[in-house]
Amino acid sequence: MRVTEIVTDESMRELRKHGTSDFPFEYYYDDIHSYNKHYIEYHWHNEFEWVVVESGTVECLIGSKRIELCGGDGIFINSKVIHRFESQNGALMPNILFAPEFIAPNTSAIYTEYVAPVLDSGCTYYALRQRDKDESIIINALNEVFKLAVEHVIQKIDIHIAVCSLWRNFTKITNGYWNSNHKEQDILLQSRIQTMIQFIAENYTEKLTLADIALSANISKSETLRCFHQAVQTTPVKYVTGYRLNRAKERLIATNDTVTQIASSVGIDSISYFVRIFTKEFGITPRAFRLQYKR
Repeated sequence: MRVTEIVTDESMRELRKHGTSDFPFEYYYDDIHSYNKHYIEYHWHNEFEWVVVESGTVECLIGSKRIELCGGDGIFINSKVIHRFESQNGALMPNILFAPEFIAPNTSAIYTEYVAPVLDSGCTYYALRQRDKDESIIINALNEVFKLAVEHVIQKIDIHIAVCSLWRNFTKITNGYWNSNHKEQDILLQSRIQTMIQFIAENYTEKLTLADIALSANISKSETLRCFHQAVQTTPVKYVTGYRLNRAKERLIATNDTVTQIASSVGIDSISYFVRIFTKEFGITPRAFRLQYKR
């Protein structure tokens, strides 16, 4: 499957369903430059994500980390981790997502012994380098899963067997990595940023200050700045502005409200300021955007 847009809810959780309830597995073939913004926006999901860079160079942003992946490299992204993909010159990136329960039911011994330690570790990702002998085994196993996923008639049992084999080898090679105590900071960062993002989503129509956002997570203003910088590479103020502009964009499409009414509805009182920042963000005025969409 190929998509060109990541749609999220107020907490950055991706709204797209990956697979089905009885087979929670999905394969995608992403061309990063085919996305609307030429990058894959920040988002998270409950599923594990596995990526291999087929061509080009990709930068995966997770927290304060910017992980460079060259052709042949891969990455594992843990459940509920906010991440983003960028590529300056474009890149092709086959990837799979599957629910942790796809490997085994969460009441089983398999889940308790082999899946839960990864979920509960707080580790956000594991980069896979083609030049590393052990990690190349995982990348090759991933490529085998990709081949099964694109067959004309998908054999679900073969995919499940291949994924379980992939997981067995992965946890064997990375044994001990998931017990690192220093990963507790990653859990705290993810928890705080999601709390603050949710607060912004529920209150963006009001006047919001840095102090308000900090209070929602019971942390200081300086810690709030650090969290936003590490998690989503921006400031709280810039995030709020971007959030308001995206909500305004939706209302320009979905309603017949005037530009002034829409600006006010997303918490921006000055129409001239709204038009200026909207145009800077999207390269088109609000009125022109609406006309273009209707055409």
